[in-house]
Amino acid sequence: SPLLAHLLSLLLAAGRDVTGKEVDRKPNFVLMMVDDLGIGDVGCYGNDTVRTPNIDRLASEGVKLTQHIAAAPLCTPSRTAFMTGRYALRSGMGSTGRVQVLLFLGGSGGLPPSETTFAKRLQQQGYTTSLVGKWHLGVNCEHRGDHCHHPNQHGFSYFYGLPFTLFNNCVPGEGSDVLVDLQHALQNLTMLLVVGLFTLVCVRVCGLLEVSLWLLVALWFLTILATAVWYIPFELMPTWNCIIMRNQEVIEQPMTVETLPQRLLGEAQNFIKRNVDRPFLLFFSLAHIHTPLFKTPAFAGKSRHGRYGDNLEEVDWIIGKMTETVDSLGLANNTLMYFTSDHGGHLEDADSVIGQKGGWNSIYKGGKAMGGWEGGIRVPGIFRWPGRLAAGKVVDEPTSLMDLYPTLKYLAKDTQPDRQLDGYNLMPLLEGKVERSEHEFMFHYCGIYLNAVRWHPPGS
Repeated sequence: SPLLAHLLSLLLAAGRDVTGKEVDRKPNFVLMMVDDLGIGDVGCYGNDTVRTPNIDRLASEGVKLTQHIAAAPLCTPSRTAFMTGRYALRSGMGSTGRVQVLLFLGGSGGLPPSETTFAKRLQQQGYTTSLVGKWHLGVNCEHRGDHCHHPNQHGFSYFYGLPFTLFNNCVPGEGSDVLVDLQHALQNLTMLLVVGLFTLVCVRVCGLLEVSLWLLVALWFLTILATAVWYIPFELMPTWNCIIMRNQEVIEQPMTVETLPQRLLGEAQNFIKRNVDRPFLLFFSLAHIHTPLFKTPAFAGKSRHGRYGDNLEEVDWIIGKMTETVDSLGLANNTLMYFTSDHGGHLEDADSVIGQKGGWNSIYKGGKAMGGWEGGIRVPGIFRWPGRLAAGKVVDEPTSLMDLYPTLKYLAKDTQPDRQLDGYNLMPLLEGKVERSEHEFMFHYCGIYLNAVRWHPPGS
């Protein structure tokens, strides 16, 4: 009948509309970055003594990059380059002094508000964006609470995690790893002033010498000042730096480290579940495997490499849970998952009690904080996107963490003008449409100092 034919045509039109929306829907992005992970720590990169089946599965179901390079051998400049697609020097995030990373949340340094991150670009394309975990690119500029460097100001609609980083001062008994020599110098100065003041008081009381009362008062105030200069920034560091924020609210000060891995994982999973029906970007920046190492009971003593190995296997479990979440929600075929580290492992970090606390960088010389050696900057790089990227593909061309910015822009169909970028869209390489990386030169900095240049000659 005419009525039946009309209803059928409406149903077919509706079906075409739904199918078109599915085809046109922008992909989701789940970016997972481990802190201080060495390229030799992972099974699919040659480690046969640490169990990483979930990370290995990502590689077997996707594309593994063998020459994936961080733009710097330390957290702050490397993450700056990753977020902006440009060398940290371009953002003013390279240092000339002995300290190459942000050390105090109370400082005014951080990623400039004028910079553009991939999160900000995707947010402009209608994406819901989140950062769960470590930030380490600053919080405030001119006064407490202006949050000009905060993740919310750099394109992340939702933030839960560490505005600073996890470090030894956050756990009682783990010691300190922030300007330790300066701390000792200030402590020694304070002790000298205390001993000197006590001696002069005794001399005056005993009548051995004429000691001015004003001198004693001045020394007393000087001793108080010296004690404050040492005690307030360093002894109270867990209060200042070891905090958890949800968006711009401090919810733990100091933070509870013991349950941190489970809470970060839960926040990351819940963000994905909340945004099943719309395009999203999740940057899951793990607190592992920076020291202090976690002591999660479920993993303690289970590996062949002490506490560091236990933490590695916990990282692998977390990656497995993230993959399971994406797959169980039916998002796998429309979600690009990415796994990497911010730079190489910390070779020198070890003690007689725990043993090795830093990573293994395979055959590559050097490690964290060594910009001129491959071990400090060569990192794992794995992309998984079923139906779009061929399973088991290996790319031996030089690539960079900075390549994520233009790659995400391309996939989000962002064609708006941009600044000068140092990264390149990886999709032609990942999909096998080209065989050669667009990087002819890659520059390797430590701070503002150029330590090495990698040349990829045309035709090589």
